[in-house]
Amino acid sequence: MKQILVVISLSFIMACTPGGVDSKKAELEGYRKKIEEYNEKIETLEAELEGENTTAPEVTAVPVEIKKMVPEVFSQHFEVTGVMEAIKDANLSPEINGQIQQVHVERGARVKKGKLLIKLNTDVTEKSIEEVQTNLELVSLLYEKQKELWEQNIGSELQYLEAKNAMESLEARLATLEKQLDMANITAPFSGIIEDILVKEGELASPGMPMIRLVNLSIMRVSARVSEAYISSVHSGDQVQIRVDAYPDLMISAQISRLGEVIDQQTRTFTLEVELDNPGGRLKPNMLTSVRIQDFEDKNAFVVPSIILKQDFNGTFLFCVSEAEGSSKARKVYVESGITVQDKTMIDNGISPEDLVITKGYNLVGDGTAVRIVKL
Repeated sequence: MKQILVVISLSFIMACTPGGVDSKKAELEGYRKKIEEYNEKIETLEAELEGENTTAPEVTAVPVEIKKMVPEVFSQHFEVTGVMEAIKDANLSPEINGQIQQVHVERGARVKKGKLLIKLNTDVTEKSIEEVQTNLELVSLLYEKQKELWEQNIGSELQYLEAKNAMESLEARLATLEKQLDMANITAPFSGIIEDILVKEGELASPGMPMIRLVNLSIMRVSARVSEAYISSVHSGDQVQIRVDAYPDLMISAQISRLGEVIDQQTRTFTLEVELDNPGGRLKPNMLTSVRIQDFEDKNAFVVPSIILKQDFNGTFLFCVSEAEGSSKARKVYVESGITVQDKTMIDNGISPEDLVITKGYNLVGDGTAVRIVKL
C-alpha cells in the first residue's frame, strides 16, 4: 500500500514536469531506486517493532528497605515528678529565752561549722555563775575541813555528808549555768550559707522561734512519689536519669538511695529518694525535676518499628524478604508482639536471627510480591 502511494506521487510529478521523454525516464528510474531503498528500511523497522511487541513484559519488583534481625537492648522507662531539696537545710532556734544581743553574720555569708552566729544577752547568767563560784569556794573549803575531821574520827557523819552534798549541789548548779551560757551562743551546726536572718538585735528570742536559715548545697536530694504499680520493678540502687526543668540540657545519672516502706492511702504512692553531689551549688532547693526510671530491660530482644505491624483475622503480622527461585519476594509472617515503647515494638515470637524485615514499602507488597532491596 505504501509502495502504491509513492508510485502515484511520482507519476503525478512526472506529468507536471516539462522536458523530453529521455530525461523523464532517467528521472523516473532514480525515483524507483529510492523507493526500493525506502521499502527495505520500512520492512526492517516493521520487523523490529513486531519482534519487540511479541517479547513478554518484565515483572516490576517493588523497592523496599529492610532491617536485619539481630538481638539488641530494649528497655522501657517511666517518668515521675520530683522536688530538689538540700540534705543539710536548717532553721536555727535558741534553746533558752533571751534578748538578742548581737547578730554576727549577714545574709549570703559562708560560714564554717561552729561559727558564732547570734549571741543572746547573758548578763544575768554570768552574774549567777560568779555568785555560785564564790559560794562554791567556801563550801569546798568547808567540805575539805569536814572530810579531814571525819577521817580523824572527829565530828559526826551527818556533818560530813551535809558538807559533801552542799558542795556537789553547787557544782551541779554551776554546770547548769555554764551550759545555759553556752546555749546563749547560737553557732553553726554545719558549714553552709546563711540563706536568711529572721530576727534583729534587741528582739526577744525563745525556744522554737526560727532565727537563721542555714543551708549546705554540697549534697542534694530529689524526692518523688511513685505509683505502687511499679513497686516490684523499682529497687534501691537502680540507676535513674534526672532532668532539671531549669536546665533543659542537663541530664544527671544517679542511683536510687532509698525507697519508702509505706504506701500512702490517698495517692497509692511510695517515696523514692536520690542523693546527688552538687559541685558549685548549681542545683537549688525546691527545683522541679523529672526522674526517668527503668522498669523493664531485655538485652537480647528483636525490635521492629511499630508502624509495620498489621492485623488480620489470624493475628498480627509483618512482611519479611525471602529468596525463592533466584528472586526476592515478600513473605507474610505472623508474630507475637510484646512491649511497645514510643514507635518501637519488641517481638516475642515469630522472628528468627538474620530475618530481613521490610520496614519501608510494606504497604505496597503482599505475600509473594517480588521485591527489590534498596537499603539495608
